[in-house]
Amino acid sequence: MTRAPVLALLAGLSVGYAHANPVEADYAVSQMGVTVMDIRITIDQAGDRYRLATVSRSRGVGRLFLPREQIAEAEGGLRGRDVMPARYRTEGEWRGTPRRTVMEYLSGTPRLAVLEPPEGPDRIPVSAEEAAGTIDGLSALLRLSRDVAATGRCDIQGAIFDGRRRLEWTSRTIGVGASPVRGISGEALRCGLESRLVAGFRRGDDPATAGRPRQAEAWLAVLGPGLPPLPLRVEFPSTFVGALRLDLVRAGAVVPAPLPDRVSAPARP
Repeated sequence: MTRAPVLALLAGLSVGYAHANPVEADYAVSQMGVTVMDIRITIDQAGDRYRLATVSRSRGVGRLFLPREQIAEAEGGLRGRDVMPARYRTEGEWRGTPRRTVMEYLSGTPRLAVLEPPEGPDRIPVSAEEAAGTIDGLSALLRLSRDVAATGRCDIQGAIFDGRRRLEWTSRTIGVGASPVRGISGEALRCGLESRLVAGFRRGDDPATAGRPRQAEAWLAVLGPGLPPLPLRVEFPSTFVGALRLDLVRAGAVVPAPLPDRVSAPARP
């Protein structure tokens, strides 16, 4: 299977899709063949600005070890392939405890505006110096998508801070092959992902063990005109039994609803 068609298509989308309508994509997360979570992601790129939002809801047995519902939102500016976060927030519940994080960025450094519950004594806080130069996880996803659109490859690296932990990650190109998701035809770019915890360890943890690299694989493709490269499938390890797998269920541009016809006010008697 030749690589040229999909790489040319991806690289040809480096300009133009930023002005398309917002994109919505639905994913199912499964473990050992059982769906444990549904995720919807909305990507809005307009001019030099972006906004990403996700809503995650666990279902079935997933409610035993995953948050019932969690929302996340990131917004910021665009400069070429780069993303420059301005604000990031998450809100949800974990094991009966409400959790909320709000970060605002100043000169490339995230500042925690809200962290609920506050960090406890069991974790070593990430310092301002360690958080400098990081971005949030949603912005990192957009950066990967934009880099794939510009180059047809996924050879980048970066650092993520989620409000409690700093992780370093890398992405590398494995190759091009058939789409792994049933019902989606064509070729997909296959990428190897690696993440490693470098700050925000729990006290008493062995940094060498807790910071061991975690591997994952992702397949990305463009599914239609005006759409950015989107993950079709991501396979990543789990701390529980069996790996987790994220599969695309549906994706498309969000078409704005037409404005209602103007109704004339009734004549006054």
